Amino acid sequence: MKELFSIGFLLFSFQLSFSQRTDIKLMVDSLQYMKADTLDCSADLFWRIVAKGENAIPYLIDRLQDTTPTPISFKCKVGKLNVAEVAYFALDAIAFWPTAVITKQQFDMVDKMGCWSFYDYFLNNKYKPEYQKLIKDWYLINNNKFYRVEFSKKQMNTCLKKYKIQYYLRWKE
Repeated sequence: MKELFSIGFLLFSFQLSFSQRTDIKLMVDSLQYMKADTLDCSADLFWRIVAKGENAIPYLIDRLQDTTPTPISFKCKVGKLNVAEVAYFALDAIAFWPTAVITKQQFDMVDKMGCWSFYDYFLNNKYKPEYQKLIKDWYLINNNKFYRVEFSKKQMNTCLKKYKIQYYLRWKE
């Protein structure tokens, strides 16, 4: 009887683990169907993905060259964001990505609108395959160098509270 219970528990645990990964993948695969028009707290799918933390990272990286349009507007882009760009912003909300280290390019300019020079590179679809490869290769080598930093009460904004996001990932060189 103990053996049967152990096998049943093991199968249940495996199914639960597999189900969670499948759930995250389906969520990321649904980014093109978002109902929101910005990435504020009303962007439910976006924030539910961010709340998955490091478990969502591989699925988001896989979408970094997906140019399927979304309804999301962003002040630094004429037109709507595509799936790759929303995936990037989700990655950025989950963890710190050392862009200069990953791309071997310095992006340190911010214009009057508050738009970072990196956006000139990343919001251009022709660079998406290159960026995806760079970040994927870098992440494979460096994923074990991320560590959790808990948000202080002062840092907790409305979206973090609403979606129960408690930490951000930092990278240690």
